Amino acid sequence: MQIMRANEFNDQYVREKFSKTFVDGFGKDLRYFAEDKEKLAKALEHMFILENFYIAVVDEDIAAITFCANGDNLAIQHNKKELRKHLGWLKGTIANVVFKKEFQKPSVKTGDKIANLGFVATADKYRRQGIASTLMNYILSLPEYETFLLETIADTNTSALKLYKNLGFKEIKRTKQKHTKFSGINYYIDMEYKKNE
Repeated sequence: MQIMRANEFNDQYVREKFSKTFVDGFGKDLRYFAEDKEKLAKALEHMFILENFYIAVVDEDIAAITFCANGDNLAIQHNKKELRKHLGWLKGTIANVVFKKEFQKPSVKTGDKIANLGFVATADKYRRQGIASTLMNYILSLPEYETFLLETIADTNTSALKLYKNLGFKEIKRTKQKHTKFSGINYYIDMEYKKNE
């Protein structure tokens, strides 16, 4: 397994492979826009800011991904026309609004030595092999950061919460959700990891 920044992966299909791994991790949360995982992956592949992601590569596949950046760097910069092209006018328009609100807001806490993490996902065929743990341990060992923040983890994402707790992250905030009936999410949880604590 190799770990690198996503934009350093020398593969002409990097965006396609990256998007498929993202959809394996988050497709169930986005299935309103497209039930078909291939269609959803194609619609999303344009929007990832690859230099702000790290990936774990196994046999030329992107096995796991995570966003890791400092300051106001974003993970996603989507194009409304691309979303409409792949998802249709109505769902593409709704995706545009939802993605701006949910994915394109800067992190709450920024500063020197603070890494903002997110979008940790593992491709289906690489699950339960310790790849996400290995990727996260690599991120936590980066010398330029002392504090690592994870924001808005759904309380329903129990496997992610378990992983983060096992790595030493601690819950710092819990926000009740208004639309639990529609999303199934009761709370969004923010977590923090500090080196040497």
